[in-house]
Amino acid sequence: MTAALTWSTHGSPQDHVPDAWSSTMSQLHLGWALSFSEPDPFGVSVRYRRLDQLTVGELRCGRLTGRQAATSEGPLVGVLVTLSGRLMCRYVGGSEVELGPGDLLVWDSELAHDFEAVGDHRELYLLLPRERLPQAIAGSASRAGGVVSVRPGSGLASIAAAQLQAITREFDHLSDTDLAIASQTFFDTLETALVPAPEQPVSSSAREALVIRTRRYIEDHLDDPDLCASSIAEAFDLSVRTLHLAHAGTGATVGRWIRERRLKACYRDLSRAHGGTTVTDVAFRWGFSNMGHFSTAFKQAFGMTPSSVLLQGQHSRTGTDNG
Repeated sequence: MTAALTWSTHGSPQDHVPDAWSSTMSQLHLGWALSFSEPDPFGVSVRYRRLDQLTVGELRCGRLTGRQAATSEGPLVGVLVTLSGRLMCRYVGGSEVELGPGDLLVWDSELAHDFEAVGDHRELYLLLPRERLPQAIAGSASRAGGVVSVRPGSGLASIAAAQLQAITREFDHLSDTDLAIASQTFFDTLETALVPAPEQPVSSSAREALVIRTRRYIEDHLDDPDLCASSIAEAFDLSVRTLHLAHAGTGATVGRWIRERRLKACYRDLSRAHGGTTVTDVAFRWGFSNMGHFSTAFKQAFGMTPSSVLLQGQHSRTGTDNG
């Protein structure tokens, strides 16, 4: 499991802080050329998790300005939510946006030019390569779009911000798999919030046809660990919002349907397993990597533990073979 790490200037000599933070910032974010307010003392702390190419963190700092001085190996997309202070972001070409507490911004590293943090600045941020993000989020960043309010009353956007805040709060209690799942759920919610609702309602027959097609796709890709609402929407050239709307009247969300089908596949394989097969083998085969969560979900679904189903199936076949 990757660990949550903290970097802070607390206790460091003030004259060492600018160089130390400039170096750390380029490793945890982008290659920014930073400027610090004089003669005020400057302090900063960042708490973060890194998982493959994903970085999620919480940043606190004083007044700070930065200009992008070096590009990353590939284009990145960032999502940031301002919790306190103010942040001015300027794009290549001269446009700019200002964020206050309760604002969210999706930005593209190839368009970012400079920023200025004012006051006691605190933000949540997430960085991921552009090609790893849902199309709607990457598209929003590429348009150098405006600020999205995530204050109470902002609907799905507010829920997405709350999910990101929960992820950072639970850093120490999330396995790598849990962090990936939570981040994907955040992306799904944010993508749905960013995509406008369709002007014309989709007919019931069209929704039913889409549900049938997507559920068939889910059945064919149950063993794909990356199967999720975003990957399904991309496969059908849909927005995540359209996909969720189609499934809204079925009694099961896309994520819940995937989990239920995977659990049933596990039950089937465990009940038919031969000697040498383990619960872990079956769970991993169908996309479960956290055994504690798998066992809990399995027992809730079937009233039996996975190991009990495995043993019953093996005993049943042993009796049949002996007979």
